[in-house]
Amino acid sequence: NSLGAFYFHIGEYGKAENCYLEALSIRESILGSDHPDCANSLSGLGTLYTTIGNYVKAEKYFLKALNIRKSTLGVNHSDYAISLNNLGTLYITLIDYNSAYLPLMQSFNIQKSLFLSSLNYTTEQDRNLYWKTMQSKFDETYPIFAYKYHFSKPSISTFAYDNELFRKGLLLSSSNIIRQSILESNDSILIEQWNELVGTKQVIMNLEEKDPTSTNLAHYKNQADSLEKIVTKSSAIFRETKQQQSITWDSIQQYLTLDEVAIEYFIAPLNEDSTMYCALLLRHDSQYPELIPLCEEKEIVNCLSQNRTNDIYTFDTNSKTIFNLIWDKILPQIHEGETIYFSPAGLLHQIAIENIPYDQTHTMSDVYTMVRLSSTREIVKKDKSIKHHTATIYGGIFYDVDKTSLLAESRNYDIEDMFAYRSISTTYPNRGSVLYLPGTKKEAESIYSLLNSNNITSTLYTASKANEESFKSLNGKHRNILHIGTHGFYWEDSTARKQDYFSQRIQLQMLGDNQLQKPSIDPLTRCGLLFAGSNIALSGHSNDLPEGVQDGILTAKEISLMDLRDADLVVLSACETAKGDITSEGIFGLQRAFKMAGVQTIIMSLWKVNDQATQMLMTEFYTNWISKNQSKREAFKNAQNTVRAKFEEPEYWAGFILLD
Repeated sequence: NSLGAFYFHIGEYGKAENCYLEALSIRESILGSDHPDCANSLSGLGTLYTTIGNYVKAEKYFLKALNIRKSTLGVNHSDYAISLNNLGTLYITLIDYNSAYLPLMQSFNIQKSLFLSSLNYTTEQDRNLYWKTMQSKFDETYPIFAYKYHFSKPSISTFAYDNELFRKGLLLSSSNIIRQSILESNDSILIEQWNELVGTKQVIMNLEEKDPTSTNLAHYKNQADSLEKIVTKSSAIFRETKQQQSITWDSIQQYLTLDEVAIEYFIAPLNEDSTMYCALLLRHDSQYPELIPLCEEKEIVNCLSQNRTNDIYTFDTNSKTIFNLIWDKILPQIHEGETIYFSPAGLLHQIAIENIPYDQTHTMSDVYTMVRLSSTREIVKKDKSIKHHTATIYGGIFYDVDKTSLLAESRNYDIEDMFAYRSISTTYPNRGSVLYLPGTKKEAESIYSLLNSNNITSTLYTASKANEESFKSLNGKHRNILHIGTHGFYWEDSTARKQDYFSQRIQLQMLGDNQLQKPSIDPLTRCGLLFAGSNIALSGHSNDLPEGVQDGILTAKEISLMDLRDADLVVLSACETAKGDITSEGIFGLQRAFKMAGVQTIIMSLWKVNDQATQMLMTEFYTNWISKNQSKREAFKNAQNTVRAKFEEPEYWAGFILLD
């Protein structure tokens, strides 16, 4: 059977067929014709016949495999779901969408339920591997089916919407459900075990950076794995395992008012040359979401390539084309002045589509209230109100600090298992370089004064006091607002691997079938924020730092291990803090790290930002929000308009986005 799979893989279909048939004959004679192993051979034959176009035989063998698995394994088994999916995919190929509907719906529900059940006993790494075994169905098969079937069955949009609600940010939300249930359990022993697990993960990260060949690495990984299994099982009693499954399209609809609309963007990868971008539009009185095909990905790529300067996507010369691609087919369903909740997908994550010009004088945000969400699941939590009591503010950071001063400042903090030894070379301009940023000092001092005068107890870190240790000391502390005015960085994998710091951190990750995937650098180590003294590490002298002193380069990976659940708002007043690797899960970058840490709302930038304009934007935002009691989103939009009045070009104000 394995030999048959090999021949199938290399296109030797005749040899593959012979091997599969012989394997099936052996299994039937020894195990009986109704054994699950026979179903494996039958499935292989079905896939083979589908590939070579013998659809009658393919259906015959897929149905046999399905019936065997149903009778021997049951209707809730993953192999039964695979058989259902095989059958549904065959019917898609035959353009028989009516026949494909039921098996795909059943497959979706089984695999969804199995993954949610796995939260009760799997580690984070196990969940990642498990998700890879079924991910292609949720990312490809189901969206493709929904797109193709909606022309004859518009109500299939309910399935498409539920699929997006489930898969977007799935691994992130799953981990957060477990973490939250532990930290809010009031079980002191469980919380202590969790803290021990986090500490062990920090040690692992430290070893991977300083000595990736250390013999102790395997020991700590085994220790972390055992600990995580213990706390995961123990935390199950403190959480609702159906929590994520219970949020469906009609759950979202119940929270929409008369003048609100929810939009889930999704991608249907039809073939190697065609990836279709679509929108699912939902109103409070919709019979079902409306599925709206928008454009192909290559149209967006072509438009952006003509309209990109210094990594800044402007919308002057080609704005109408961008508008036509993203919004033109949607807006007939929306009235001016309404609120649009939208969750991007694919390339839309990296475009300020809420600031695309609506006409010659107005942007989309001028005409509608635009609300960017990681998933429209967030609408269910939109009424959550927080009384802000505390804030921590960074700005005017000294990136050139001598080692003696760094050591003195470091000793002000007693934090275990902190890690140093990084060397990043960067030449970004504006807030992407390692030059002192005078605007951040004025910005930080102004915000500090404003918050304190409004009864929000604030702490200000500037100059050499704004070190990495001070930020990590916020772990588990009750800080409602975090404002960080500094340099940010993000490197793509191909760029990062050319640097000495990153090249030694390339790890081979195992797929579920034990095949090695292409070596890559963890995207959460390729982006971060700079703190005091970072120029020592940036200049390649990390080893010269005193023992235990942080290097001032805070990566997203480090942030992801922190507990910042009480942070209602994090403002990343720096360059490219919204950038990251684009995946079906969302953006792997700083925004994911802060979401993993428990943060609710993030203000961040899509491109390199000007120091002076950003200072004005941030000061205006806090004035509007705190002093004038405007909502976060209203205050942010009004602040952008203030900057826009002085700096007309979009590069000065349109790059900052607010994400819930």
